[in-house]
Amino acid sequence: MTIRKGKAAGLSPSELRRQSIERRRIRLLYSLGDLQLALSACEFLYECDPEERYSRADLRRFRCFETTLITAYARPFSQSDGGFPPLTLKMAGAKLSEQERALHQRLVRMRNKIVAHSDRELMRMTTKTIKIPHDENDEDGKGFVLIHSVFDEGITLLGDLLIDANELLRKLYFAIYKTLSDEAQKEPGSFDMRLDYILHPST
Repeated sequence: MTIRKGKAAGLSPSELRRQSIERRRIRLLYSLGDLQLALSACEFLYECDPEERYSRADLRRFRCFETTLITAYARPFSQSDGGFPPLTLKMAGAKLSEQERALHQRLVRMRNKIVAHSDRELMRMTTKTIKIPHDENDEDGKGFVLIHSVFDEGITLLGDLLIDANELLRKLYFAIYKTLSDEAQKEPGSFDMRLDYILHPST
């Protein structure tokens, strides 16, 4: 299957519509994969006990799960190259409560402000220098200055918030699946596809 840009290819209105439907279908299918990844990260994050004290290494491991959850969840809703439209709640066929919409917006904001970019307004870090006295091998006698930084290793998605996130993920996943399933009953042949993308070294 070749995805072409409508105007450049000189397609008719009916062909443009068919192509638009096809791109929407592909976005929905890819979204299922993203949400599956987010759900797996969510399950791993359940291992983190809010009352437990963890080493920095363990906290970073949980942070990796949280980062994956947020990234995978927000990815379908972001504009991407290739002409595929970003996912919308209407496209997914999902009806969210006010609380669920607030959580959805929070996850997308976390992706934009923390995960994809290090926005200053959400940075938490302390740093200081430690001077090590010089020894007999120190030629200029000034010693050596070390930089010691402490970053926020905390996890945001814990407890009830993680449970709510898990429920939101599942609700969106099954809404998208139902939307696609309903379409497949009408046009099963439209789901017979294979997309392969090869990243060339020059890209």
